[in-house]
Amino acid sequence: MGITGTLSSDQLDSFNSQGYLVIESFANPEDIESMMKRMDKLLDDFDYTTVSVFSTKNQQRVTDDYFYQSAENISFFFEEKAFGDDGSLKKPKQLSINKPSMSLTRCSKGFSTSEKVSGLLFSLGYKKPVIVQSMYIFKVYF
Repeated sequence: MGITGTLSSDQLDSFNSQGYLVIESFANPEDIESMMKRMDKLLDDFDYTTVSVFSTKNQQRVTDDYFYQSAENISFFFEEKAFGDDGSLKKPKQLSINKPSMSLTRCSKGFSTSEKVSGLLFSLGYKKPVIVQSMYIFKVYF
């Protein structure tokens, strides 16, 4: 039988009128735990000798090799205020990261390619959905 859409007509109407949809508890606790463990491992293995800072205020991005390679690699970007005047981290790296690179479907591939996600995308009218980006945002406050 194939994958079918999973959204109700009310949800579709809301998405079509608002442009977004909030689905409470869409990912189950096991999926979330799996992605968090994978991210913890990636972050533990991350050697931050190459530093790149993510800024929402300064959209004019310095286009260095690290930034360009992040499309194909798993890369991490620091918060703007992560480093002190002496260049050292103010907090441990786990508390200094803003976000990882955009190629993290490797981190969430099992979830991103699940029937649950495919059904959601089919409900929205996509015929052959392809996940090209996933986002994992760290909530850090300096």
